[in-house]
Amino acid sequence: MIYVNGDSHSAGAEIINGYCFAADDRRYIAWGSRAHPEAIPHTYGYKIAQALNQPFFLEAESASSNARILRTSREFVDETKDKSKLFVIIGWTTAEREEWEYLDGYMQITSSGTDSVPESMAEEYKEWVINQTYEEVKRKQKIWREKITEFSNYLNSVNVNHLFFRSQEFIEHSYEQGYTTVSPGSLHFGIDAHTAWYKYLLPKVQAQYQIKTGL
Repeated sequence: MIYVNGDSHSAGAEIINGYCFAADDRRYIAWGSRAHPEAIPHTYGYKIAQALNQPFFLEAESASSNARILRTSREFVDETKDKSKLFVIIGWTTAEREEWEYLDGYMQITSSGTDSVPESMAEEYKEWVINQTYEEVKRKQKIWREKITEFSNYLNSVNVNHLFFRSQEFIEHSYEQGYTTVSPGSLHFGIDAHTAWYKYLLPKVQAQYQIKTGL
């Protein structure tokens, strides 16, 4: 199985009619912040799974924090009984984002200053955004480098092959290949960029996955 987690660049944000979240489309309100189901077949991760003829599961979400990515990825790996054919691909996001607990769930918090938060948390969020200074972000980057390395070591310990990259690498690769975002002012790329990224990543996945599974 190919398992992919990450932020909007792994979720295929705006590939379909500018939707970042499934719930942006009235037909999929119950899907919440998950990736739009019609965008999934166009994402780089799905294309990799198809090329390897493997099952696919996408847990990436737009506006995701590294904390959510790590938490859900660890849960998925731990709940997978047969890890022998599992391959984890993660596009890590920017370090300043956080995951805040709220009621019986979580909220993803970005430094945009435009996140929708409960009124009771509005002042806390405003102050948090102000505190995301260059020095603070650098501090968080160091922390996340360590956490990501720890998670990689954990995956190695349970014999799960994996491929990590920064979402910024996907962005840079897309621009270098001459692709533009889906619309002026957008940060997201379309099907052509996802196809190019799939072709870039596939040999790296094959190098590990085919040796392990005998495909």
